[in-house]
Amino acid sequence: MRFLRCVHAEFLLVLPRFTRSRLGISLLALGATLTWLSTHGFDPLTAALQAGALGAIIGAVEIVGHADDRVALATALTHPTTSLALATGRWLAIVLPAAALTIACTAALGWQSGSAAAGLATAAAVAGCALTVVVLLGNTAALALFLFIAVAGTLAPERLVALAHPGVLRLTAASALELGPALWHYREIATGDLDAVLHALAWAGLGILLSSASIAHRRCHDS
Repeated sequence: MRFLRCVHAEFLLVLPRFTRSRLGISLLALGATLTWLSTHGFDPLTAALQAGALGAIIGAVEIVGHADDRVALATALTHPTTSLALATGRWLAIVLPAAALTIACTAALGWQSGSAAAGLATAAAVAGCALTVVVLLGNTAALALFLFIAVAGTLAPERLVALAHPGVLRLTAASALELGPALWHYREIATGDLDAVLHALAWAGLGILLSSASIAHRRCHDS
């Protein structure tokens, strides 16, 4: 129970970001863009996946990406909490806005439960990945992740490997698509693929654990 109270307290600390930062406006712009793209070739499932993934990355940048946030991750440990509670609370604060965007986009494009479930699982997985990326490497790496998922996230790795001359860069991208929280894999959640669900949950948990370890290391380094 104490852990849950710490997670809730950490979540409440960043709750005002939804209205006092660019997070709300950025998510609104992303939602409008995905809705427009859906009238020009995007299918509703792809829009839901992109809403969950890109919304999570935007959330990570706004929730933990600012310089004072990165400092606060270490100094906040002066009150009774743990690095795991900090990471979990921040992950939750990242997931909820992305989940809301996913539901809104799915509803706007004609509600499909499978698409909504796939988008929500994608938001959870990418939130874990983005949280780790921002905590460890900062917003520049988050921008690279955003562009990678936006451009290549829906491609199956086999499509890159099958090229006549894929090259090292494309093989690396294919490996990232195979192992990372890739949207092509989470499409199967819409049809009830349990392996895809477990993959998404695994990335959510891994992201929280890696972020927690980074926060704990920073605390030891600064103490």
